[in-house]
Amino acid sequence: MRTALSALALGVSLACACQLASGQTVTVTQQGYGNTSSAEQVGATPPADVLVGVSATITQVGDNNHVGGPGASSSGIFQRDNRAGGALAVAEQYGSGNNASITQDLTYGDRGDFTARITQRGALNDATITQNMAQMTPATVEQNGIANLATVEQIRSSDTRVQATQNGNHNELMIRQVEAAYYGPEVTQNGDGNSAWVVSESAPGARQAILQTGTANSVLTVQIGGWDNNIAVGQLGSGNYAEVGQFGDGHAANIDQNGSNNFTSVIQSGPTGLLVSNNALVAQVGSNNGAIVRQYGQGYMANVNQTGTGNWTSIYQH
Repeated sequence: MRTALSALALGVSLACACQLASGQTVTVTQQGYGNTSSAEQVGATPPADVLVGVSATITQVGDNNHVGGPGASSSGIFQRDNRAGGALAVAEQYGSGNNASITQDLTYGDRGDFTARITQRGALNDATITQNMAQMTPATVEQNGIANLATVEQIRSSDTRVQATQNGNHNELMIRQVEAAYYGPEVTQNGDGNSAWVVSESAPGARQAILQTGTANSVLTVQIGGWDNNIAVGQLGSGNYAEVGQFGDGHAANIDQNGSNNFTSVIQSGPTGLLVSNNALVAQVGSNNGAIVRQYGQGYMANVNQTGTGNWTSIYQH
C-alpha cells in the first residue's frame, strides 16, 4: 500500500511537472511517507485578466516527506523571473520528519494576494524560505510540534513581510534581511527552548516584533543601517535572554520580560542620517534579571523598570 501511495504521488508530481511549461498552476498531494516532491516555475507571463501569474501548492500527509531534497538540500518550490502577475508558493506538511524549501527570485506581486508560505504540523520539521528581489510577496512560516527549525532570508526585496509562528518544544528561528525595505519580521514562539535570531542589514523602515512565551527562550536581533529602526521584544517565562543592537538612523527598542533569570542588553549607535532620536525602554518583573543599555549618539533616552530580587542595571550614554 505504501509503495502504491508513493507511486501515485510520484505520478502526480510528474503530471504536475508537465504543466510547468505553461507556467501557471502546480498542485501536488501526497499521502504516506518517504515521498519527495518539487516544482519549478520560470518566466511565466499570464494574460492580463489573470490575477496570479504562477501558483504552486504541495501538500504532504504522512511521515518523512520532502518538499525538495532532504534537509532542504535542493529547492522544493522554485519560482523565478515571474515579474508579471507575481507568484504563489505554498507547502503544507502534516506528520513527522518533514522538511520544505521555497525559493523565489524576481517575483513581483502586482495583481493579487501572493505569498510564500510553509505550514508544518508534527515533529522534527524544518522550513527554509529564500526570496531575492521579491516585491509584495510576504513570507510565512507556521510550525506546530517538537524540534522545528525555520530559516527565512530576504535579499533586495521590498514590501515583503515576514510572519513566523512556532508552537511546541525546541523550536529555533533564523531570519536575515539584506537590503529588504519595509515590513520587518514578526516572530511568535510559544513553548519550551525556543530561540529567535533576526538580522537586518541595510533595511530601511525595518521593524521587528518578537513574542516568546515559555521557558528558556532567547532573542538576538541586529539591525545595521536603517532609516527608522524599531524593535519590540516580549518574553514571559524563566531563563529568557534578549539582546538588541541597532547601528544607524532612527533607533528604538522596547523589551519586556516577565519571569526569572532574564537578561537584557540594548546597543544603539549614533545617527548616520537625519533621524537622531535614540530610545530604549526595558521593564523586567521577576528575580535575577539584569539590563545593560548603551546609547551612542544624539537624542538619548533610557527608561529601565525592574521589580523583584537580584536585578541590576547599567546605562551608558555618550
